Amino acid sequence: MRKFIVTTIAVCLACLGSAQSPAEFVKQVREVDFRFMQCLANGDHKTLDEILDKNAVIVSSAGKVGPRDHMINAVRTGITRVTWNAIEHEAVYLHGETAVVSEKLHSRGLSRGEKIDTWLQILRVYMHKEGKWRLISYQSTRILPS
Repeated sequence: MRKFIVTTIAVCLACLGSAQSPAEFVKQVREVDFRFMQCLANGDHKTLDEILDKNAVIVSSAGKVGPRDHMINAVRTGITRVTWNAIEHEAVYLHGETAVVSEKLHSRGLSRGEKIDTWLQILRVYMHKEGKWRLISYQSTRILPS
């Protein structure tokens, strides 16, 4: 309980310092997160470049770790074009000026040039920097059929 109170106070202080409520932060994160997902689907590498932090860490469902430039180039060249059919259990967790987005989604499209049709557990971490939410970490984990 004490950890919850301390976390809540930290979130409230961060929001007071920026004159924004936690609900407004969550709304902003959801908006930029939706734009991020649209970039993967429509090949908008320029917006992707704006959303991804310069030091972002990307972990693919194949377990490969790489810098942001790998993701941007894959989207720019068309090697990656991902759409989503269904999103389940989406949640945004605030920790001061950091937000964690967790969701389970049904993903279709191309990944590294190969067709995909799979369920993934996704974790994306955003940080509020210079007045904008930047994606600092992305990880997808393939959910195997039971």
